[in-house]
Amino acid sequence: MKKGFILGLAVLLLSSCGSLKPPRQSNSKVKPKPRYEHEVLNNEMEEGLVEKPSVDKEESSTVSLKSLDDFIDDWYGTPHKMGGMSKKGVDCSGFVIIAYREIFEREFEGRRAEDLFAEMEAIELSELKYGDLVFFKVKGRRIDHVGIYLGDLKFVHTSSSRGVMVSALSNSYWQKRFFRGGRYKN
Repeated sequence: MKKGFILGLAVLLLSSCGSLKPPRQSNSKVKPKPRYEHEVLNNEMEEGLVEKPSVDKEESSTVSLKSLDDFIDDWYGTPHKMGGMSKKGVDCSGFVIIAYREIFEREFEGRRAEDLFAEMEAIELSELKYGDLVFFKVKGRRIDHVGIYLGDLKFVHTSSSRGVMVSALSNSYWQKRFFRGGRYKN
């Protein structure tokens, strides 16, 4: 029994670190609806579909030229690749940089999550609006993960194990690691 438990724990740890590749997706154009992030280090796995939040885009922090929902649908499932900036592979900051360029016509000078945060106006969780950024400290003291806020405590980001996906800030994994929100400085 101990051997099976240890093997199961090892598989869980490897998959949460992104060392195990997710199953290949078919080339069909039908994409599954996004699911919550499952990189939780304990057994509190959340099941269920993430519903698209109802958003009053009049109240968003930026005006969308192209639908963020369409952009997410187009990129959903794109695999994680450190330093990647294409549909072959993208990391969290690369995804945000591309989204802001294509949707909001905004450019960033930096490339890393902590660089993007330095270019934003820091805001609290309660102040987040559609299109704002959410920043996390996943591995330690520095900001090392970023996503785009969608409303209703949902955000889109690039997961190391599942690629581009939608997750919930209410998930205990993300609650513990949330640092600040960010709004593009005008």
